Amino acid sequence: MVCADYKIKLSYKAEEPEWDAFLADAIGGHHLQTGLWGQLKAFSGWRAARIIVTKREQIVAGAQLLMRPLPLIGNVCYVPKGPLFTSNDPELRNLFIDKLQQVVKTHRIVYLIVQPPCNYEAFAHQLPHLGFRPSRNSIAPTATVLVDLAMDLDKILAQMRSKTRYNIRVGERKGISVREGTESDLHAFHHLMVTTGQKNKFSPEPEEYFRTLWRLFHPHGYVKLFLAEYKGEAVSALLAIPFGNTVIYKRGAWSGHHGNLHPNEVMQWTAIKWAKSKGYRYYDLEGIDPEVARALVCGKSFTDGSRQGLTSFKLGFGGQITLFPEAYEYIPNPILRLAYTRVFPKIVNSSVGTKAYRYIRHLLKR
Repeated sequence: MVCADYKIKLSYKAEEPEWDAFLADAIGGHHLQTGLWGQLKAFSGWRAARIIVTKREQIVAGAQLLMRPLPLIGNVCYVPKGPLFTSNDPELRNLFIDKLQQVVKTHRIVYLIVQPPCNYEAFAHQLPHLGFRPSRNSIAPTATVLVDLAMDLDKILAQMRSKTRYNIRVGERKGISVREGTESDLHAFHHLMVTTGQKNKFSPEPEEYFRTLWRLFHPHGYVKLFLAEYKGEAVSALLAIPFGNTVIYKRGAWSGHHGNLHPNEVMQWTAIKWAKSKGYRYYDLEGIDPEVARALVCGKSFTDGSRQGLTSFKLGFGGQITLFPEAYEYIPNPILRLAYTRVFPKIVNSSVGTKAYRYIRHLLKR
């Protein structure tokens, strides 16, 4: 298909180095759009497909779609942190949308959810005109804290809350040490994840998931592991994804021991220093409560302590509160769409509705 020198294709390749290289340099490019992430999601039964638009052999737009079948119904599909465009050319956007609609039809997609990347608010606002509606199912964080690594370390420290600075110094002075982890440390990391999950009532991915992530991402420098130790005991662990100009704090785990020594603060500070030393521009603490974030951005206080545990911890590092576009969903079948928009809201707070909503969220998070 050719339009104004644009060429568009649908790719099912497991590996797409040119696409991943485009993402690493593109504004809004994110590891969730890489072919590597598509291979990782295959671990959970997802199939990746990429809409790629080129002009004069250069990629100018595209998105990775992740699809998964539902018995007897069709496929669900989600697009995390996509699509991306190198220009505001409406013809380019329309070309992409036409291809997306074609994919929805040919792959019998019954539910599609799209969450545009940062700096794509204008595109997000166009989605309702294309039949999309705001979704309760976020597939990537919509609010976060970004630490600007262009500042020197003393200034980064100075912008932290005084309590966070104090905790870092206490931990360093009393013997918390942090080292970079290797593949052989993934078992210890996963053990800490399981312990954290038991305390906080969530089930982490199996150890093999993280070993697959390491096997895929580590050769490209896209994964980093840190372990905080006290007298040889692994107390906390942090898995980060360096991609583009940003290092993202992806997973964290804590044994629950030696909290008075603040191993988590020391570990985050070590990761921030490492990211700066390697020339990255931002350290992303990935994900804070969006309601808290919106209140603080508007200059309001937020005093609901039940929602501020992890969010307060991340805000302590003094970065910039950043809001990302929300997710939008599309149901092409008019009968299913009518049922979803008119019936589902009436039962959403019932046991059936709650289970259906949790199932959708669980499916998208896997």
